[in-house]
Amino acid sequence: MLRVAGASIAFLLVKWLRRGAAVTRPRDLAALAGLSMLGVVLNQSLFLLGVERTTAVHANILITTIPAFTLGVALLLGRERASAAKLAGIALAGAGAIYLGLARGASAAGATVFGDSLVAINSLCYAAYLVLSKDLLKRLEPITVVTYVFLFGTLFMAPVGIPALLKVDGAQLNSKVLLVLLYIIAFPSFLTYLLSIWSLKRTASSLVAMYVYVQPIVTALVAPAVLGERMTARSAVASLIIFTGLALATWGHGRTELVSAEVV
Repeated sequence: MLRVAGASIAFLLVKWLRRGAAVTRPRDLAALAGLSMLGVVLNQSLFLLGVERTTAVHANILITTIPAFTLGVALLLGRERASAAKLAGIALAGAGAIYLGLARGASAAGATVFGDSLVAINSLCYAAYLVLSKDLLKRLEPITVVTYVFLFGTLFMAPVGIPALLKVDGAQLNSKVLLVLLYIIAFPSFLTYLLSIWSLKRTASSLVAMYVYVQPIVTALVAPAVLGERMTARSAVASLIIFTGLALATWGHGRTELVSAEVV
C-alpha cells in the first residue's frame, strides 16, 4: 500500500509540473483501470506474496519469463506474427520455469511450489500490462497513463492496504525500514514504471520486456551478500534453459521483423 500510494503521489507531482491533461473518456478510464489491475495490483501483490514463499534467486529467475509471456500475449492478440522459433522459445522458457518450480529439498531451501507459481503468474500479469498499454499510449502521454494506473491501483488496494497499515507497530518503523521503503517507492516503483512506460511509447513491448534480463544478474550478485542465499545447480540449469528459450524467441522475433520490413 505504501509503495503504490507513494508512487502515485510522485507521479501526480510530475504530471502537475508537466501540466498533463486529464482523462475524461469513460472508455479510456476503464482501460486504465484494467491496466492498473494487471500492472500494479495483481503484479505487485502476487510478487510480494510469492517472494515471501520462495527465494529471491528463484523469484528473479522466474521473472525472466516476462519476455516470453509478453511475446505469447502479443501473438494471441495478433500484435505480432507467430513463427516456429518464437513458439519453440516460449515453450522452452516455460519448461525451464517449471523445472525450477519443481525443485524441492535442500537444493531449494526456502522455496515452495506455491511461491514460485505466484511469481510466475505475476510475470504473466506484467507481460499483459506491457502489451495492452500500447493502445493507450497511441493517444495519451506516458506520464498520464502511468499516473492514472497508479491512482487506480491505490484505490483498488485501499480496502486491504489501509486496514493492514493500521495494524503496523510504529516502533518497527525505524530509520532503516523507512529508508528501504523510500528506496522501494523511488526506484522499483516510480522510476522503473516511468521509464518503462516512456519506452513503450517508442518501441515494441517485447523489446522493453527483454531488459528484465538484467534483474537476475543483479540479484545473483546481491542476494548472497544481503540475504545469504546461494545459486544452486538446479537454479543454474533452469537459468540456462530459460535464457536459451528466450534467446530463441528473440531471434525468431528479429527474423519476423526483418521479413516484414523487407516486404514493406
